Amino acid sequence: MRAFTTKISLLVNSLVLLFLIMFGIGEMRNAQAESTLANISNEDRYCLQQNIYFEARNQSEMGMIAVAWVTMNRVDSKRYPSSICNVVWQKKQFSWTHDGLSDKPGKNSIEQRAWKRAEHVMSLVLYDWAYGNKNAVDEATHYHADYVNPYWTSSFQKVAQVDNHIFYRK
Repeated sequence: MRAFTTKISLLVNSLVLLFLIMFGIGEMRNAQAESTLANISNEDRYCLQQNIYFEARNQSEMGMIAVAWVTMNRVDSKRYPSSICNVVWQKKQFSWTHDGLSDKPGKNSIEQRAWKRAEHVMSLVLYDWAYGNKNAVDEATHYHADYVNPYWTSSFQKVAQVDNHIFYRK
């Protein structure tokens, strides 16, 4: 009986230790994610919100999320700049950045609502990105509207279509 009790005690202690290790890893992950979020500048947040708004304000929330993830996937890629604003403003990567129109959201209530939606999506995507959650478009770094056929699509793998945007990765 004593041997049995010792084995049970050892098993319980092992399970408690395993739980503490897993809890510690989870807490460490949370701390890292919170640090990552805290280090994203207001300027980078604004750039991401602008990109979501100007590229996808007429899309569903999922369409807006997909566009935001392309931006973040580029931030994570060695092929692109490492800051959100530098990705967004990289020459001729997003059409709204070189169309000659205002880079500020519209003033009417519909545009202001779209701007608020873009802010909400920006926050959701940054949170998921910081926590390392899987993204909505499988690491896509490119997309285009479904009514155009860019020359570059043949050298990329199509990964998704969300609303009227088609998403690709290398």
